[in-house]
Amino acid sequence: MMTIVWTAAIILFGVVEAATAGLVSIWFVAGALVALVAAFVDASLIVQIVLFLVVSAATLVILTARLM
Repeated sequence: MMTIVWTAAIILFGVVEAATAGLVSIWFVAGALVALVAAFVDASLIVQIVLFLVVSAATLVILTARLM
């Protein structure tokens, strides 16, 4: 079930990113992708959510630091 949710999140955040001129949701795509992999290996929902948040935050920090 969560694989469907994470796949939908990747698609949604990807569409939002494509529809905007700046980087507004690319970090959520990365986080959802890692959470999707975790869902495929049957990680718990808590682990999936933590991975999504940590990877999204790390990607945000890395990308904004490199772009400035």
